[in-house]
Amino acid sequence: MSILLPLQVRDGKLVQASDVKAAVDAFIELLLTTPCGSCVSDPQFGFIFNNLKFEIFNENEGVIYDSEEKNGATSDLYSKKVSGTSKSINTFAIELKRAIEQYEKRLSDVSVSMAYVKKLKKIQVDVEGTLGEMNEAYRYTTSIDLWN
Repeated sequence: MSILLPLQVRDGKLVQASDVKAAVDAFIELLLTTPCGSCVSDPQFGFIFNNLKFEIFNENEGVIYDSEEKNGATSDLYSKKVSGTSKSINTFAIELKRAIEQYEKRLSDVSVSMAYVKKLKKIQVDVEGTLGEMNEAYRYTTSIDLWN
């Protein structure tokens, strides 16, 4: 039985997840919604995409503009594509895959895809992998609302 993350306390005890998939789903949701640098004990925890919510999203090119560009130099973070898969190097999907592999050890063979749905102004996120304990196929789908 897995402890539910984010941690929840009920009747003075840590709540356990009813199944491993629910626990992994909750943890990935926590990872997706936490900006990097907001966890004092581990500044790397989170998804870097959340640190860019006040930047300008270019729908046509599928990238985020750097509003504080200095001397023509920009971070490689601003050249990453919003839509793509974790098989491509220059996407936010590979960043999410790396974060999941680093922090969610119950999941293996992780692949991530992110697709911008222009009509809905949302980014569709799909995570697939294998749940290690049971060797079962795993799939998690969610969407991120855009800030423009």
